[in-house]
Amino acid sequence: MAMRESDNDGPFMALRQQSDDRWRDAVTAAQILAIAGPAIGGLWLTARACGIRDHFLNYLWSITPGIPVTRLPPGATATSLCGHLDIGRSTAAGRIHWDHGILAATDGGFLVVPMAERLDSGAAAMITEAMDSGTCPSLRPVAATPAQPSHFAVIALDEAAEPEEKLPTCLADRLGLHVSLDGVLLHTIMPPVPASGAALLPDNAWRRVRLDDHLLEQVCAITTATGHGSLRILHHLTKVIRLHAFIHGREAADENDALAALRLCLGVHLTQSQPRTEEQEQAQAAPSPPTPPPSEPETGGDGNEDGVPPSFDNLTELLAAVEMGHVEGLTLNVGNRAARQGNRSGKGGANARNARRGRPYGSSNSPPFPDARPDLVETLRAAAPWQRLRTQLLQGQTGERAGHLLVRKEDFRYRRLRHQQPSTAIFVVDASGSTALERLGETKGAIEQLLASCYVRRDEVSLIAFRGKAAEILMQPTRSLVAAKRKLSALPGGGPTPLASGLERGLEMALAARRRGSTPVVVVMTDGSGNIALDGTADRALAGRQTETIARLYRVHGLKSICIDIARRPRDSVTSLARLLGADLHLLRQANAAHMSEIVRASMHGGPPS
Repeated sequence: MAMRESDNDGPFMALRQQSDDRWRDAVTAAQILAIAGPAIGGLWLTARACGIRDHFLNYLWSITPGIPVTRLPPGATATSLCGHLDIGRSTAAGRIHWDHGILAATDGGFLVVPMAERLDSGAAAMITEAMDSGTCPSLRPVAATPAQPSHFAVIALDEAAEPEEKLPTCLADRLGLHVSLDGVLLHTIMPPVPASGAALLPDNAWRRVRLDDHLLEQVCAITTATGHGSLRILHHLTKVIRLHAFIHGREAADENDALAALRLCLGVHLTQSQPRTEEQEQAQAAPSPPTPPPSEPETGGDGNEDGVPPSFDNLTELLAAVEMGHVEGLTLNVGNRAARQGNRSGKGGANARNARRGRPYGSSNSPPFPDARPDLVETLRAAAPWQRLRTQLLQGQTGERAGHLLVRKEDFRYRRLRHQQPSTAIFVVDASGSTALERLGETKGAIEQLLASCYVRRDEVSLIAFRGKAAEILMQPTRSLVAAKRKLSALPGGGPTPLASGLERGLEMALAARRRGSTPVVVVMTDGSGNIALDGTADRALAGRQTETIARLYRVHGLKSICIDIARRPRDSVTSLARLLGADLHLLRQANAAHMSEIVRASMHGGPPS
């Protein structure tokens, strides 16, 4: 019993406090969304599919009764979002009937996007266009058709199953609230359901809340320090500050509202490591005076609800902490919210269009491959507007009345599919010289880190080491982490530098990977120029010419490559090699497997390293 009590006073109480703080913020965000609705854009909910997320959504529906909720179906296309020809009604009535689509039907309600981290960029663009304009984008080829109103708030359910699966940037930029339920304990929120029976109706009275210019300047400074470059975020912050003050019955916003807005919009929290260290130093310097401990400067909870103000008088300490890096945040950069690049949607490699498998992205009147089958629904939609004219034409030519649909060859439509090709990271490592062991050690760590996250995307990693008189393929492209560890356990090192042979082997492997349908990324790690020719002779001039010739072939074939200078001081020879390869040049003066793997992973997924 004594041990249980000590546990409750220690880590368990800290976890419970964190859970209570995050749940309180989640409840506040739900209340703000219920009042503001489309004015705040929507809510980005980061949580796995579990009872805690269902509990939060049930609470949101309970305080917004009567507001329709539309769930976006998986694989929604442009026609399903913006409207399409209703084949059944058009055929029965003998004239065109148009279905206005999901976005028009969501007017005045919530659009729930499940698995938003896998949302197609085209669908995200149409949703954001409707959010900006307030009208549904129309695909109907009639210019006089009135635009359908489409005012809604988006609830993006981000399960964050894989770090590389990202919310599209265009959608994340327009969602003013971000709630993370990670760390929320179910038994801490089950007994009391806050305001479960109260309904919050949309109200524009929050716009009359006053916002001081000095407070706004501080909020803007903190936002800029966290790396946000979008004006939409500042606009969302000002709205959330006013909404938070309105919920708590204040006519003028204060620092409590600003701190809550920074948590709800940016997820900015002060870490506890720095303040605790200062408290320990103060306690060691003056142990005798029994001064009461200062309040914890954690901004995870809402100090105004408990009647306790935050530990700092203004936002200056938070700004200083942000600049020093003593913060933890969910979305510290809107362009890279939670490392979420819109172009890095969790898939490696390039898009393979007109493929036999994958997700649909459109249709055309020509087959994407020889034995492609027509898309029946799209074909009927293309033929439906011409039925009356074709029936009259057939009756005038033959005197017979058609009792069936008249479909011609030009009506055939074919569904086009695309999928993301896997990537193959080919490490071409300079294993010569006295520092070979250090370089091979960090390369081994980088390969193991990449393989740990490559299985879902079917990415592969291989290793070519060059030393002595020629290059050697130490590991063929593989996705097996166990096999890689076994093959990387003992790597040779030392000797001269056959750089031309290493580049030649890397080129051959990259072209072979491309023929298999993969997207190769060649990572060249070296600290100088080669001195061994392809025939194994020690001829520096011939080796230099051969290296230049092979390096130019990388650019001719359009291969993506990375050149990492691992010398302690940058060398011009490595810079010239990167220019010939057309590669991205990175400096790595110290052994750092994590940094190297991040560089390669970012290049494989089409975005800058975080």
